[in-house]
Amino acid sequence: MSLDECRLPSYVSYNTFYDQVPGDTLQGELDFNPFAFDVGMLGVMFCKEFQHMTHVVPMWAPLFDRMTTRDVGRRFKASEALQFFEEQVIPLTPKSILSLTPDANRAYKAYDYYDRWKYLDSDFVEKWAAYREPPLLF
Repeated sequence: MSLDECRLPSYVSYNTFYDQVPGDTLQGELDFNPFAFDVGMLGVMFCKEFQHMTHVVPMWAPLFDRMTTRDVGRRFKASEALQFFEEQVIPLTPKSILSLTPDANRAYKAYDYYDRWKYLDSDFVEKWAAYREPPLLF
């Protein structure tokens, strides 16, 4: 069985940290892909710690959006997220930025409501638009 075909009952996803859960199993799904779910959880965790800094590291916006997309079929696999980080984020980010410690005192907005693209250059936003998660409508 391929990693894409692996499924677990949705109740298994409830045995995790609530504030790191992507919405994959919150809409009545009977089963889920645990590997895609793990990438989504890691993306939510990254968003919680770093999404407020996408104006400093613009490549985090497409990375985080593709890790947490509601369209699970389009979500990065773990190897794809790592490859994107190694090929797109690291080369374009000063090492001093990548070694920053997250600020525990900052305000946090949920990953699926935060606009990580808001302060980015319009040319950048246009170039990486295929990676952008559309905003929630409610």
